[in-house]
Formats: sequence, C-alpha cells, structure tokens
Amino acid sequence: MDPITFGIVFTGATGGTLLALAALGKKIRINESAVKLVMETSKFGTILYLMHYVAKLFL
Repeated sequence: MDPITFGIVFTGATGGTLLALAALGKKIRINESAVKLVMETSKFGTILYLMHYVAKLFL
C-alpha cells in the first residue's frame, strides 16, 4: 500500500472515530474503551508503516 492510499484510509478511520465521539456528546451510548482502542491501534499501525516505508527508502 503506498503512503497516499494509507493516508486516505487513516483519514477515513479518524473521521469515523470523530463521528463516534460526536455521537457520545449527543448522549448516545458508545463504548469509549473501544473507541480509544481503535484510535491507539491505528496510530500504532501508522507509526509502524511509516518506519517500514522510511527503512525501504534507505536500504
């Protein structure tokens, strides 16, 4: 997956999470732990993918 496609996917995941957080503000019950888990997992995956991509540039 190239960085542009990955960025589009990550932006979509982040937008979906922000919509979920907005729903929390409207008193709709959403599991906050699951939302935090998704955000942290996507952040961790992004960092790993970026490190892998940069390593390929230099090796």
